[in-house]
Amino acid sequence: MDNVANQKIKSKYDNIASVYDVADWFISDKWRSKVTHLAYGRVLEVGIGTGLNLSFYSDCCREIFGIDISPRMLRHAGERASLCQVPVKLEVMDVQDLPLDSDSFDCVLAAFVFCTVPDPFIGLRECHRVLKPGGKLILLEHMRSENKLLHQLMDWLNPVTVTIMGDHINRNTVDIVAAIGFRMQVVENLLGDVVRLIVAER
Repeated sequence: MDNVANQKIKSKYDNIASVYDVADWFISDKWRSKVTHLAYGRVLEVGIGTGLNLSFYSDCCREIFGIDISPRMLRHAGERASLCQVPVKLEVMDVQDLPLDSDSFDCVLAAFVFCTVPDPFIGLRECHRVLKPGGKLILLEHMRSENKLLHQLMDWLNPVTVTIMGDHINRNTVDIVAAIGFRMQVVENLLGDVVRLIVAER
């Protein structure tokens, strides 16, 4: 793992934990409900942040195991755990190096996370490993547009967003998911082709 990059991300999110919910206003309740209602069984939520998804999970889930690299973000998530219909466990953890058993989760869910993971290939490979065979990867992500002018603009702005938030706005996340070996089931555009829902199977 790139420990320097990880530390930078941790520090950024520790520093904004108290105001993160304001910064996260653009993720609509409709999107949160859509992705969480696809989850079932034992769920690993990667980059759970302040726990804004917790109240949307259905009782089709048995447990939500939420991880984040930022302890301060997780403290806020802990305050929301009681809003979830099912048991919630929270731990500080890096998705690029999960100390979790292989084949141990029915679903892995992440919302706008793999844009900030220093190496999304390693992180998604770990997600693949901890999923049970047939398990679901559910991602809500923004990514590079296929529109030529828009993706040029995103490439131009990317150094700025990386500096401010550690956020890569020009990643081709669909291609990365497929390259790991997941079987793609759904790729749905939610905001043009910049914000997409991805559902894939191990």
